[in-house]
Amino acid sequence: MSTNLHRTWNRPVALLTAAMMFTGGCGVPSAKPYTTPTSPYPTPTSSAGTMSSSPPPGPVKYAFATFKSCPEIRQKVPDLPPPLKPERAEGPDRFSQTCTFTTSKDDGPFITFRVELYGNQQDVYGFHSGAELAKTGFNVNVPSGTEKESSLGIGSEARWADPGVGDSCKLEVLDENAAMITSYNSGKEDNDPRSEQCRDGARDVAKQIYVAVQPQ
Repeated sequence: MSTNLHRTWNRPVALLTAAMMFTGGCGVPSAKPYTTPTSPYPTPTSSAGTMSSSPPPGPVKYAFATFKSCPEIRQKVPDLPPPLKPERAEGPDRFSQTCTFTTSKDDGPFITFRVELYGNQQDVYGFHSGAELAKTGFNVNVPSGTEKESSLGIGSEARWADPGVGDSCKLEVLDENAAMITSYNSGKEDNDPRSEQCRDGARDVAKQIYVAVQPQ
């Protein structure tokens, strides 16, 4: 591990719930005020279309029941600090989990990994794949100033959310039916969320967690 962690598009009604407000995990105090990052995904507007004759989509890449828990992620990425109590929620066609990894409540690093999974849906207009719904949620009303990340090498899309805002650098990745958000704060007094050093740390962690959560 290169970073030392111990230091409106028109679609049927189903797409109305494709993107929701994401709220991060537990707040963790540090030497500098630290706010657990959030990742907002506004709800896209949609209108009724014609009846779809498309066949049902195949299984989603990331299944709700088998997605790695926070302790399981740390087992596969042992350099991660211990996880705090995870936040996990599941509905018929949505699943979310937030893992906060930190060495203690007084110093860093502070790493938050949040995943939002979308399941396949069917409504009166036809079938909608989890990947389709995830892409909708990921790309609706993207805030100005968001920067694309082209060197990551994982997922189909990646970007830096809210650069210069908050006290952590936040990397968002779209991969099939999953939106994965990694927030990184070194915990040091000179931590700068706009710096390349912070982004390098976030990239390193995001790639290792990505590998850890791949379906077997």
